[in-house]
Amino acid sequence: MLTKNVIIRQLYSLGIGKNDVVLIRADLGKVGRIEGGAFGFVDALLDVVGEGGTIISLAFTSWGSFIKKPKIEDAFDISKKSYAGALPNAMLRHPNALRSKHPMCSYVAIGKYASYFTADHNENSPAYEPIRKLIDLDGKCVLIGCVKNSPGFTTAHLAEADLGLLKLNIFPSLNRVYYKSIDGQYKIFKRKDFGLCSDSYYKFYSHYVKEGILHAGRIGKAYSIIVPAKESYRIEKKILELNSKFSICDSRDCINCNIRRWDQLHKIPLFIIRKIIKKLFIKFNF
Repeated sequence: MLTKNVIIRQLYSLGIGKNDVVLIRADLGKVGRIEGGAFGFVDALLDVVGEGGTIISLAFTSWGSFIKKPKIEDAFDISKKSYAGALPNAMLRHPNALRSKHPMCSYVAIGKYASYFTADHNENSPAYEPIRKLIDLDGKCVLIGCVKNSPGFTTAHLAEADLGLLKLNIFPSLNRVYYKSIDGQYKIFKRKDFGLCSDSYYKFYSHYVKEGILHAGRIGKAYSIIVPAKESYRIEKKILELNSKFSICDSRDCINCNIRRWDQLHKIPLFIIRKIIKKLFIKFNF
């Protein structure tokens, strides 16, 4: 069982300190058994950054399937559970938590800058705009236990947006969800700025190391890394500006990289043929 004091020491060792503004993505299951569970982990984070700091996490929520009309029962409101794991959901239940109101890409924050970070991020806002505030606050990005299975930092999506690369997505507004407006009515939100595939964001890691900005350690059993958001954004933007296809992943089955980018349209015929052959193999037990 990992006690709060042990976690605090490990967070300090990783590179999180007093008054820090930190965006954390975590797979707490990889950390091990935590005293107090996810809520205990949140308390440890808050103790580390102190009253002058702020902890932030992605509280992204599900939406209707591509093309199909969303269900009103899946509508977003600030009480909706996030698919992003135990950490943001524990943070959402903290009495001092604030959540932005973007219907798909909300953020949850606790601490000194929570109000500033979450303010004015709603159905009219770019999805990744709060990351710019993180950069302005000299914040840090942390991955705990998800360095491999959910690689990279959200700063890369902001870099994509700033370079106009999100326009490479084919018909992104076909991804829709209902949300509850200020006047209490349910309205449909159509998102136009989907982030590109992040499965290959691990490719950025060597560049962080080369520039000396990445620090690694362990939180419990979980391999973890931390970078300054301003520097990771600078590196990612520079790389993507030179090569817009840098983040295309290697999976032949990835829909986002093979048939939902305008610059990958040539891959659609082969992608469909592979899918048909795969289904035939399964059907006839080849």
